[in-house]
Amino acid sequence: MAPLTSFEKRIKRHIIGRGQEFFIVTAPGLEQLCYNELLQLPLSSQKAAIVEGGIEFTGRLHDCYLANLHLRLANRIIMRVGQFKSSNFQRLGKKISGIPWELYLPRTSTLKVHVTSRHSRLYHKGAVAECFMEKIAPRLAAYAPEAGSTDAAGQQIFVRIVDDHFTVSLDSSGELLHKRGLKSHRAAAPLRETIAAAILKIVGFTENEPLIDPMCGSGTFSLEAAMLVKHIPAGWFRGFAFMGWPSFLPERWHYMRRQSEAVCAEKTEPQIFASDRDGAVCAELKACVDRYRLTDAVQVIGQDFFKLEPADFTGRTGLVVLNPPYGMRIGEREAAADLFTELCGKLKRSYAGWKLALLVPEAPMLDRIPLHGLTTHHLFHGGLKVLLLTGRI
Repeated sequence: MAPLTSFEKRIKRHIIGRGQEFFIVTAPGLEQLCYNELLQLPLSSQKAAIVEGGIEFTGRLHDCYLANLHLRLANRIIMRVGQFKSSNFQRLGKKISGIPWELYLPRTSTLKVHVTSRHSRLYHKGAVAECFMEKIAPRLAAYAPEAGSTDAAGQQIFVRIVDDHFTVSLDSSGELLHKRGLKSHRAAAPLRETIAAAILKIVGFTENEPLIDPMCGSGTFSLEAAMLVKHIPAGWFRGFAFMGWPSFLPERWHYMRRQSEAVCAEKTEPQIFASDRDGAVCAELKACVDRYRLTDAVQVIGQDFFKLEPADFTGRTGLVVLNPPYGMRIGEREAAADLFTELCGKLKRSYAGWKLALLVPEAPMLDRIPLHGLTTHHLFHGGLKVLLLTGRI
């Protein structure tokens, strides 16, 4: 093994060898669920806390890898790289230049700086972002080595200013974590994978029960459920921004993936049944299921919900998940309300004894739902506050 260079020693001493502070960004209302999910991971430290907007946790660099790979409810994971106070641009420039950016970023990084400012004299977000860009580039040019820094992947820096206090963080995830790397197809009003995973958690879906997704659209519920029952990590099919960092440990990452692969399961027969009246979206979903070898867990059928009978697929009761058309535009709401009435009638006739997860766009719609004993949960979907009804039919 070749001896470490002075730069590699700095990386090991300041980044790899020390505990780092991380922040997990979640959708509103999912903080506790994501916190519980985080603490189930074999982290080097259990030091974590729920705060506004997500979860703070302290850990080693490989804990960041682990969280990105496994967390199903997180939107993004960022690493703190600096905290300081500044009320003018001269002092800000000095503080930025003092951060050892070469330890965090490859020399060839394509940078994007995101700034939020509240109660600060430095309120011009564009000027603050420009100051960061102007100071980081020469620091990288002066200190970051050429060798081993050829990854020009985009890197994002998040700057939060409150009362002139700066918190500077580096994005470890890259694309938002709901992008699992599975779907290249889309459908109208798709459900985010993080929300689908949260719903499956809330309703208590288990890997031993059947699931019917009878208005599947792009298949978010079905694909999330398939990854759960097969023990496939949420980030298995995608890459992450940390893979371009100078501190990235490929051997540790590959070892982590081998450990995860060892517990992935093969199913003897499908237990997840996805269907939609739109044949085109069903064909795209089936192609996705075939491409990622999920056919042992998922069966895709092109069938209208009102013509579908659960007994056609399974003799057991399980979970039925529904994200019907919302009809939020004026003139469509009455039609959507009528649809919900018909939908609930079908559920009562065909799915008695099944567990239910039903998304409802707004509270007045509850009056059109002739199902009793359901629990109401509040979620955010696509910027809208929606209701999730769970219980047994």
